[in-house]
Amino acid sequence: MKVISYNIHDCYSWKVENLLKIDADIWVVPEMTSPEDANLPEFLEMKWYGISYFWQFKRWKGLGVIWKKGLGYVPEWFNPELYYAIPLVVDDMLVLAIWPTKKKNVTDQLLYPQIAQGIINEYAPHFKDFAKVLVIGDFNCYVNQVDNSKEYGDILRIDSILSDYGLRSLYHQQTGEALGEETMATYYHRFNENSPFFLDYAYSNATVKSFRLLPWDKEMSDHVGMELYI
Repeated sequence: MKVISYNIHDCYSWKVENLLKIDADIWVVPEMTSPEDANLPEFLEMKWYGISYFWQFKRWKGLGVIWKKGLGYVPEWFNPELYYAIPLVVDDMLVLAIWPTKKKNVTDQLLYPQIAQGIINEYAPHFKDFAKVLVIGDFNCYVNQVDNSKEYGDILRIDSILSDYGLRSLYHQQTGEALGEETMATYYHRFNENSPFFLDYAYSNATVKSFRLLPWDKEMSDHVGMELYI
């Protein structure tokens, strides 16, 4: 099974079309446009939860999970109050798509690592029910980030928590690089090649056939995509 995770900056339908040209079984899409604007083909299903924002004009963006029809389902224990996380059950695997983000008057007073740990606390009790677990998306967390605290830390704290559940970062497992010492980036702040960050992660306990970061496409996003076969 092939999974793509790709934060699409300023998402429009043409970007969704380009995304779907990367054939996969599941696409995890932070900053996804609304289902009405996405114009998905009929053989695909999508669960989406989004927020409206204004920038010259009103637009929508949210977290979207797209999958081939009949492949999986969103379980009844999905918590819509956590609009920045969507679980998808595929046979004996749980795919937990995440995009810790801030919503005015809801999460804008929280830290990104705090939001991410709230997602894990909500869904981790279900990890034991599945042979394979994949937590994937834009975590909005990195080593020594400005948005951290002694209580919630940064991606190192999240890595420790997920490790306790037997989950490992696929990029770091494959490369042997330490968190915060990555030789590649998944995000270029304001599209600046000289401002790289590592924000996008895939954590799993499964045997993964392959994992890679896709080439950076500036027309699509300030992020790069992740591709894995599981």
